Amino acid sequence: MRTKAITLATVLAALALAGCETSSQIGIITRPSADPGAVLRDPQPYRQLGMTKGRSCRYFLLAIIPWGDGTVTQALDDALTPVGGDALINVLVTSSLYTFIPYFNVFSFGCTTVEGVAVSFEPAPVPASTPAPAAIPDSATPPINP
Repeated sequence: MRTKAITLATVLAALALAGCETSSQIGIITRPSADPGAVLRDPQPYRQLGMTKGRSCRYFLLAIIPWGDGTVTQALDDALTPVGGDALINVLVTSSLYTFIPYFNVFSFGCTTVEGVAVSFEPAPVPASTPAPAAIPDSATPPINP
């Protein structure tokens, strides 16, 4: 009798909780304020700030009352703000969805997690200015005498 009760409780718990998760690799994610075209077009020096991780979630109650922000942008901001970074490189993005009592959709939430090396873009080095060459008088042109 006790074994049947444990089995039934396990099956009910498995039916009450459901979830899934997906992951993908991305080379670089920049803040929305950065110009990604310029980052790719022009070489830009950067300083590595170390590994960091950020997460953002969106919640649903009864499948009709949402709150929170589960976007990659928000997760990136959560990862970069503490370290003062401009971008993440070698990024792992994970999206997960969890529901509680899925048949009735009582409560569910989806989260996005970003994890990677934070970098801070350095100002581009200013090339050393070379002095303009001095004017060389043209010996082929005779001076003008009034």
